[in-house]
Amino acid sequence: MASVKKRMAVLVGCNYFNTQYELHGCINDVCAMQKLLTSRFGFVSNHVQVLTDEPNSAVTPTGANIKAALNRMIDQAEAGDVLFFHYSGHGTRIPLKNHLGQDEAIVPVDFNLITA
Repeated sequence: MASVKKRMAVLVGCNYFNTQYELHGCINDVCAMQKLLTSRFGFVSNHVQVLTDEPNSAVTPTGANIKAALNRMIDQAEAGDVLFFHYSGHGTRIPLKNHLGQDEAIVPVDFNLITA
């Protein structure tokens, strides 16, 4: 079994400010998770990417930005690394293409849904 080399995380918080879908606490969730990962679980802060929709955020959690952050984390991963994804925001369900059920999706701030 490979030993853990590095721990990487992508943390996303969407409060959807000034929309009819506004939430309260999603950015707080991300801040709490970031603190937990770095203080308790050995994550180094420069290996934790945070995307929030708060004013002056370094990276806004659009569909494209979330996918890019996840792809970067995966591309940098090596055997034995720990990868962690945390999302706090709206989710939804969308019909499957065969109409035999529904798939789940996360809802970025630009409302470009992300599915599996």
